[in-house]
Amino acid sequence: MQLNIFEAIRERDEAMDAIEGVTNRAFTECATDAVKTVGRMRQQFTTDDVWDWLATHKSIAAHDNRAIGPIMSRLAKANVITPTGDYKPSVRRHCAPIRVWRLV
Repeated sequence: MQLNIFEAIRERDEAMDAIEGVTNRAFTECATDAVKTVGRMRQQFTTDDVWDWLATHKSIAAHDNRAIGPIMSRLAKANVITPTGDYKPSVRRHCAPIRVWRLV
């Protein structure tokens, strides 16, 4: 059975809350700093760019690659970053389209 939009949003939010609840605080802080740093270095960026920066500059690993989602959502709600409306194929996720962001 296909979910309606409201059910899908609820399930997305529940999954993001669950991931955020088990994500290491040190990773959350490093990833938050990484988003801001990448945003200052590039006019537009994706989570692939953030992961690349984390891989080369920080030694803290995420327990789950989905851990970046709640961080991006929180920063967007805080008006630190904003989506551009564009998407790019991910190099990390088998060319799945991922959102392009910019620092506010």
